Amino acid sequence: MAEWSKAPDSSSGPRERAWVQIPLLTFYVILITLVSFARIDWILTFLIQCFH
Repeated sequence: MAEWSKAPDSSSGPRERAWVQIPLLTFYVILITLVSFARIDWILTFLIQCFH
């Protein structure tokens, strides 16, 4: 019976992980940007209403 190699498969190495990590990173950056802009917009609206 053949023994399986203990070496990691090169096809599922860093390159395959990058395909998963890069879109997730992009998603989080976009999400954080949108949340930041939403907060800034809310704060500006609040300040304008206070001083109007």
